[in-house]
Amino acid sequence: MMKGLSVLLLLVSTMVNATGQFEFGGKIDDGDLSILTSVDYSWEGKRFDNDIEFDYRYKDSNNKVKTNRGLIAFKQRYEFKPKQYAFGLVRYDYNEFRTLNSRRQINMGWGYKILRTEKVKMSNEIAIGVLNEEEFLIRNSLWFFYKVADKVNFTNKFLYESANTPLIRNETQFNYMISDKVKIGLKNVYVEDPFSDNILSFNIGYVW
Repeated sequence: MMKGLSVLLLLVSTMVNATGQFEFGGKIDDGDLSILTSVDYSWEGKRFDNDIEFDYRYKDSNNKVKTNRGLIAFKQRYEFKPKQYAFGLVRYDYNEFRTLNSRRQINMGWGYKILRTEKVKMSNEIAIGVLNEEEFLIRNSLWFFYKVADKVNFTNKFLYESANTPLIRNETQFNYMISDKVKIGLKNVYVEDPFSDNILSFNIGYVW
C-alpha cells in the first residue's frame, strides 16, 4: 500500500507544470466533531489541461453520524479561444444518507472565463451529461476568486445539478498565506441533495 502510494506521488510530482493544493480541517464543539479534507490537482498535457478533485466530509453529533459524503472527479479541458474552453468531466460522489448512495456521471460542456485580473477571477461552466447511465443531467458551476490583500484571498464555488434529485453545493473560503506554500483558512460547505447539511471548518493547507 505504502509502496504504491509512493509511486503515485512520484508520478504526480514529475508532471509538467503541475499545480495543486491539499487541505485538512475540522472542528470540535460541545460533542460535535466535523472533519473536512480535500485535494485539487492540475497539470498540462500535450493537448489537454487536466484537473483532479477529491473531497471528503464527515460530521458526528453526540456519537451519531450526521454527514458522511465524498466525491472524486476528473476533468479534461481544451482551450480553443483565450477565454473559452470545452471540457469532459467524469465524476463520482457518495452520500450515506441519500436514497441512492452513489452517483456516477459523465458530462461534456463549455467554460467561459468571465473575468481575469490581478485581483479578481471568475469562470462559469455549463454541461450536459448522463447520471448513472440512465438519467439526463444538466449542471452549472460558477467559480469566483478575489485577492483581498497580499496574503489574504476569498473563494466561492457554486454548483447546481438538475436531475430527478437536484444537487446544490456551495463552498466559501477565506485563506491566509503563512508562506508561499502553507496556508490557514476558514471554510464553509453547504450541500443539498436532497437533505441539506452545512459544515464550517478551520483548515490548514499546502499549496504547490
